[in-house]
Amino acid sequence: MLFSEFANILYKHSDTSYKPHEFFLSLFDNIMRDPQTVEEIKQSKESKYNPFDSLAPDSLDRYFKGTLPLSKRNVHKVISRKDTDKFADYINTINEHNQMAIEDEIKAMIPNFNPDEVLGYACADLFLQILDDIYEGRESKESSSINVSNNPPSASKLTSLPSQTIYYDESDGKLHIGDVKISIPKEIEPPQDIAPEEERYVCELLAAYAEAIKSGDLSKSDLESLPRKYKRNFSDQRINYYSALRIDRFIRESLDKGEEHSKKWKSETHDYIKDTLWDDYDDGYKRLLTVMKKVVDCSTTSAVDSIQNLIGPKEKKGTCHLLVNDGYVRWVDEDE
Repeated sequence: MLFSEFANILYKHSDTSYKPHEFFLSLFDNIMRDPQTVEEIKQSKESKYNPFDSLAPDSLDRYFKGTLPLSKRNVHKVISRKDTDKFADYINTINEHNQMAIEDEIKAMIPNFNPDEVLGYACADLFLQILDDIYEGRESKESSSINVSNNPPSASKLTSLPSQTIYYDESDGKLHIGDVKISIPKEIEPPQDIAPEEERYVCELLAAYAEAIKSGDLSKSDLESLPRKYKRNFSDQRINYYSALRIDRFIRESLDKGEEHSKKWKSETHDYIKDTLWDDYDDGYKRLLTVMKKVVDCSTTSAVDSIQNLIGPKEKKGTCHLLVNDGYVRWVDEDE
């Protein structure tokens, strides 16, 4: 297995909204032991302990995609500081559903993977074997590491959507373009704990609930004490958020000029809902509910809407939370 294949599988099924270059660094941070010597501690403080830390995001993205071979020198440094226990713990923090998806996808390529049924250590051993192969020169050049029949080669993004029908088939989790099938990231199950990347839209939801029950400020610790309908709503909104995040990640990483496509999807969604968003409401919760009803009818000219069956109500609602995180949407108007 090539490094980019391994990294892409973990990335698709991770519980994070990291960008590829950030996820790349996290993999190496977690396969290396913590700094021990005075010199290593100094390097860590200067962000030099991870040998890839000083590289530009663009270079890290190319490593991640497999279009640039990993430096043998840097790989050797990582191997010399390996910590399988640490990486196993890292894998074990991923929710159980996604761990099963990781194992299934690796087994499709390596049938005898994880014979002892201890996924964290199996992933650690595989990662180190991949690094050993790179250092010893046994790994072929990573120019197209993921076969298009399984996943899109990250190095060969879709530069345009073909004129023939392109659709997403939920039964196999793949885009169908003629006879070609391309996998997209599987659904992300919201982690039990609220991730740091969720803080902004979660705070806006709490503000909406607080205004509805005429309470002071609410914090995450107050969620369990809220009336049932708000707890149910909060759970639904997290599912919506991660549904949209999955699609946004696919757009940015699998389409040429993906960032532009992502911005267009969100921008046109905002244009569609903003009159409803800016209307007068008794409280922020009513604004939230009304906007969520409105957005399910939204259709944009972005690449997202040109792919049949790719997005549904959950993804459309979740786009509103992406807009909250980007600073374009608030449920409570402080001027009211």
